[in-house]
Amino acid sequence: MNASVRELTHRERFNRLFDGDPVDRAPFLDYMGKCNYRSCLARWKTEGLSPEADGDEVVRLMGFDYCRGYFLAVKPLVFPEFEAQFVKNEGGRIYRRNKWGALEVNLDGGELMPITLEGPVRDRHSWNAIKERLRPGGRARFPAGFADMCEEAEKSGLPIYAGDLPVGFFGGPRELCGFDNLIYMFYDDRDLLSEILDTLCDLWIEIYSEVQKFVKLDYFFIWEDMCCKTGPLIGPALFLEFLLPRYRRFTSSLRAGGCRHIVVDSDGDERPLAPLWIEGGVNIVFPWETQFGLDITEVRRQYPDMGIIGGLDKHALERTRGDMDRELAKVPHMLERGRYIPCCDHGVTNMVSWDNYRYFYEKLRELVYNYAPKYNV
Repeated sequence: MNASVRELTHRERFNRLFDGDPVDRAPFLDYMGKCNYRSCLARWKTEGLSPEADGDEVVRLMGFDYCRGYFLAVKPLVFPEFEAQFVKNEGGRIYRRNKWGALEVNLDGGELMPITLEGPVRDRHSWNAIKERLRPGGRARFPAGFADMCEEAEKSGLPIYAGDLPVGFFGGPRELCGFDNLIYMFYDDRDLLSEILDTLCDLWIEIYSEVQKFVKLDYFFIWEDMCCKTGPLIGPALFLEFLLPRYRRFTSSLRAGGCRHIVVDSDGDERPLAPLWIEGGVNIVFPWETQFGLDITEVRRQYPDMGIIGGLDKHALERTRGDMDRELAKVPHMLERGRYIPCCDHGVTNMVSWDNYRYFYEKLRELVYNYAPKYNV
């Protein structure tokens, strides 16, 4: 740890790290902790975790600084929202209409995100029927007591952020249209897709410009989930044509309002889109899944100034201590080059024992506290 750097608040540490300024250490987080399987806690309580423990207790026991920061929630899509409705239980699959009017399916008792089968937008007619719910609506989209919430966020010392699901220029339209319909729209109804994207961009600029009248965001979290293990769900050419202009306009507005950093979240192989996200104003990419052979140190060599969160194989925690040690061996290199928060590349599964979880994060904590960024390496 750099003794010449005073003790920082969590908020200062996050911002200084990703600004490339001197910093005592990286934040110590389980950034995907909220996405760990719920059944992890049930298993861990049979392996030594207190029966009364919840996720917050795990954060305390492990010594994590925090999870993601102080989240400012607003209603960023369909408004007024629809009443969620149960549709049917068929063969152990639960079908529901969600608050955005989309039909989604999940396994009965499933812990993964539901799959959106179809959205409320199928064509021009259905778009015209719902687009009035995508007007800004002023502060009606904000929760009661929002000003007090922002004051509390300022006092918390945590990085303050907004966005997340469904705010993304692929993720948002997918919730409105369903995956199959959206993909066809890129080719069969380009004018309609362009109108949807512009409407969402206008909506989000208006909402989050209003948010930043109350408090300046440390980062904005764009949710896309637009890659799989073989690459993006749309090619770079379509991203360049349809998404990049909206990214530029939105991120420019966020930064004009005071937002410091832009994070994009996508599962799968993000490498083909990373340069386009950077061109679109993103400076932090997350979570860099590894299952298809990705080496996070190679990503760092290719993008020395990009912010990176994640990149550690969650499945290593299901195996031996030797496997975990080999995964952790890349962390000092990443920490010393800065602009990096080490954590698993997604939430851990219930195949991870309490002993392994503790071992991994206790070792990671030692590394975080012993390898401060050295921006000249």
